[in-house]
This record gives sequence, structure tokens and C-alpha cells, in this order.
Amino acid sequence: MWNKLMNWWNDHVRDRPYSPGRRIHQYRISNVLGMGSYGIAYLAADLTNRTQVVLKQVKPSLRRSPKGEAMQDYEKKVLATLSHPRIPRYLNSFTYRGDSFLCMTFIEGPTLEEALFEQLVILDERSAARLMQQIGEIVAHLHDHGIIHRDVRIPNVIWHDDAPYLIDFGLARFVGDSPTYTADALSDYPSEKQLKRAVAPTSDLYALGHFFLFLLYSGYDADDHAPERSWEEELNLSEDVHGIIRRLLQIDAPYENVRQLLSDLERYLNRDEGASVAGLSM
Repeated sequence: MWNKLMNWWNDHVRDRPYSPGRRIHQYRISNVLGMGSYGIAYLAADLTNRTQVVLKQVKPSLRRSPKGEAMQDYEKKVLATLSHPRIPRYLNSFTYRGDSFLCMTFIEGPTLEEALFEQLVILDERSAARLMQQIGEIVAHLHDHGIIHRDVRIPNVIWHDDAPYLIDFGLARFVGDSPTYTADALSDYPSEKQLKRAVAPTSDLYALGHFFLFLLYSGYDADDHAPERSWEEELNLSEDVHGIIRRLLQIDAPYENVRQLLSDLERYLNRDEGASVAGLSM
């Protein structure tokens, strides 16, 4: 037990982020954006052109581990492949005092998680469907390039200039590549995680089903004293949207690709014009 505690403490100290104001090559750190499973993300100023960028550092405790530099190198390869106006652009990579860094463009704005849970934005059904259409178009672009994101969640979508931007490609994989970075087999994981981490369109489609539900629950007024019910019982949805979610969650015959989802969303949205969002402009 003592060894475990010491190992945890050593990793905790080693993974302490760099402080604001620290200069790393041509960049000066402004603040820490967050810490993920393998990296630490910073907002930084590029002193050569006075722009803001994101620096992603491999946790020092993961140096030379399968989930360290190898994951960052893979993310670099994915980002360098892509060129899309609503995806971060790869800029640079380097090492500093043994730490590996990845530099990409900074997209300013709240994540959808912040918009829904902190700003208390409320979306009606049509607004949620329109947002799903916009995000689905980004995911379709990835799939067209043989890339599965595998982490399409509300913390990984930023709202900027009246449009969603998909970020965090740390788990993205090219179709045909192994789903894991270690010797572990995907079959070793629980069934739901196997679906989420599969290097196939079904992974992102399943995630989009849960994403859609988060948006739709923004207008749900929960009764803390009522017994727990399923989303199908709690949400008053149109037949079209109800059917779309059931297919995304693989309750009914699942979508084979994102284009099928986009077709259903387009058909639903074309039936009527106009939608409103409290707090977001769509």
C-alpha cells in the first residue's frame, strides 16, 4: 500500500503543470486549459506572431509509455492529415526539457458542456437537431478521410462564431489501425466501451446518440422526487427524432454511416422552418 501511495504521489508531483508566464521555446503559457488521460493542455501566446495557440504536453509520468509520446505522435499524424475550418489545425511539435509538446490552433468559446451546465443554455428539439446536423457534417468529413474520432462528447465541442468546432483528437484512429495503444485486446473491455472505442463509424454514431440526448435534456425539468425513468419516458420527442436516437443507440437497426443520419436529420428539418435557442445563436 505504501508503494502505491508513493507512486501516486510521485506521478502527481511529476505531472504538475507549468505555471502561467513560463516561456517554452517561442511560446509563453497563459493558463492551463485542462488535463486529460495522457496530456496537459495549455493556452499560450506565440511570441513570434502574437497569436494564441494550444500546447498539449505529454504527462511526464507517461514518458516512454504506450500512452505517452506514441499517443501524441498519433494525434499529430491525424491532425496533420486534416484541413477543415471547424477542426483545430496542427502547427508544430517539439520537446522541452524532456517533455513532448504538440501545438495547434486555439478556438475560443465555451464548450457545449459549459454552455449547457454553466450557462444553462436551453435547446428545443429543432435547434438540437440542427446542431446535430452541423456536428454530423464534421464527423462525416473525418470518416471520408478514414478517421474515427472515438470521443465525440459535449466537452469536445466548442461553440465559436455561431458554429460548433470539434476538438481533442487524442483517441482518434485511422480505420484499419489497432483500437488500443497497448497489448490489451478491445474484447477485454466492457461491451459498451468496446462499441465506443471501435475503429468504425458505429463508434462515432453511438456517441452522437448520447450527444443528442444531452442537447435534448437541456430543456427537461427533472422532478427529484420522481422515480428514475428512461429517456424514452422522460422526453417528449417527435416520432422522427425518437426514431433517429433509437437508431444511433443501436436499439433499432443502426445507421451504417453518418450520411444516413444526415439524410434523416435533413428530412426532419425540412418539414418546418425556424428554431430557437436560449443563449446560443444558431
